[in-house]
Amino acid sequence: MPAAPIGLYVHVPFCKTRCPYCAFYFVVGRKGARDPYVGALLDEIDRSARDPRFTRPVASIYFGGGTPSLFAPEVIARILERIRARFAVASDAEVSLEANPDGLERGYLDGILACGVNRLTLGWQSLRDAHLKALGRTHRAGEIPRSLADARAAGFANVGVDLIFGLPNQTASSWTDEVTRAAELGPDHVSAYELTFEEGTRLTRDRDVGRFVPPDEDERAEMFEGVERVLAAAGIARYEISNFARAGHECRHNLAGWRGGDLLGVGASAASHVANARWTNVADLDEYVRRVRTGASQVEAVETLDDELWAAEELYLGLRTTEGVDAGTRLAPLAAPSRARLARVLDDACERGLAARVGSRVTLTARGRLLADSVFEELLVR
Repeated sequence: MPAAPIGLYVHVPFCKTRCPYCAFYFVVGRKGARDPYVGALLDEIDRSARDPRFTRPVASIYFGGGTPSLFAPEVIARILERIRARFAVASDAEVSLEANPDGLERGYLDGILACGVNRLTLGWQSLRDAHLKALGRTHRAGEIPRSLADARAAGFANVGVDLIFGLPNQTASSWTDEVTRAAELGPDHVSAYELTFEEGTRLTRDRDVGRFVPPDEDERAEMFEGVERVLAAAGIARYEISNFARAGHECRHNLAGWRGGDLLGVGASAASHVANARWTNVADLDEYVRRVRTGASQVEAVETLDDELWAAEELYLGLRTTEGVDAGTRLAPLAAPSRARLARVLDDACERGLAARVGSRVTLTARGRLLADSVFEELLVR
């Protein structure tokens, strides 16, 4: 049987400003650090290609951040050329890049398309200036339509947008209006995330002292439920709890991860996993570059999941998707006590109307998607 393909994630940690809600690893400014960082990335790509766990086809490449669109097209081209030289990249590989709407000039779009980027994700977050200001975004609502129009004019046939709900002074009605406007602009993919309050972020501190007051739980639930209705009417169907796409435009990179596929992550803070092994690179740009340059390991943390936790992780990831997960097949190899515990969690979810079963395949119901965290917690916490 041919080796299963992998996804390859490239972390670009550079940003113009510090968004108060973001918990990903990034640095602000530091243009002088970009060239050394790219050099380290290329070296890590070389090193990773010699790892026997990754001597197999690459089905997708994803530039995430941070703000990958701060890298010039020539830099993106260098990274992609190195990946293609070291790995067996599929001829139809999905190559995604995250970009902010501001400063996204037509020449830039032409350049990244020419070097092989074929899927663009635009970080709109909101179509209202007041909300963009609250989120610390550097673009304004007026730049949003042009960002998608220019991407289309450049030739991008697969464009996604990110939106966030649960913002101060946002109502279910105003959010529905935003989603409607976004859909009318014609994206192929929409990621609609509820604002989360991550430990250590300025947003969380502001919430804790009352400077940032999100809508109440009922209002946020109504927002969550309204997204699917609006997007479905526009031909953009849900395929994962927070992700919607036109047919054939699902994010293949992320979908492979939800289906349990293996991932190589390169760059500072990037995470990788193969089967039940997990490891994460050091989340410090200078230390990452130093380690790679000196031949030291860039890996900061390593974890090996036991069989039960590995199965629980794959169950909850599969349940995030509308296709669900074949629980019978996934549970079959487990020892009886582990198999019984996880089966009880799924049975309980079905009895409570949070999940449904057809044969051995289990999916979340509409109510289950709303309360998904409770199901996931029961799977993962022993």
